[in-house]
Order: sequence, then structure tokens, then C-alpha cells
Amino acid sequence: MEKLRLDKYLWAIRIFKTRTQATEAIDSGKVKWNGQAVKPARVVSIGDKYSIKTPARRWTIEVTGLLHTRVGFEDAIKNYSDITS
Repeated sequence: MEKLRLDKYLWAIRIFKTRTQATEAIDSGKVKWNGQAVKPARVVSIGDKYSIKTPARRWTIEVTGLLHTRVGFEDAIKNYSDITS
């Protein structure tokens, strides 16, 4: 099974500009899984749903694919579904 850290995943799908920003957001409670705060090292799995609060907006995403490296926007959006209500 592939293991992928949450901070790396959020950086790879372009939610955050840097991995450091992703880590800081997770540590400050702006990223939640099932309504609970998580840690940056949490292993991401397909089907996980995360609530994310960024300066620009609030997101609710569902993981549909795993990315280990940062890719272009067109490829990044194929690896999550925006289910924000």
C-alpha cells in the first residue's frame, strides 16, 4: 500500500503553495478529517474527506487519487473532488 502524508498531498494537489504552508494549516487546526483535527503525517487514503480552511475560501474535498509530486493544475484536479456545499 502506498503511504502519502497529508501535508504532502495538499501541496501536491495545489491547495497550498508550499508544503510548509500546508503543515502550518494542519497544525493550526484548519484542516479536519471527519470534524477532527489531524496531524501533518496522517496517511491519506482514497475516499477520505477533508474540510480545509484557506485564506481564500473553505473547501471540502474527497480524495480520488494519490499524488506524490506536485503537478500542473489540470492534472492535480483529477486527484480530488470538490464537494463543498
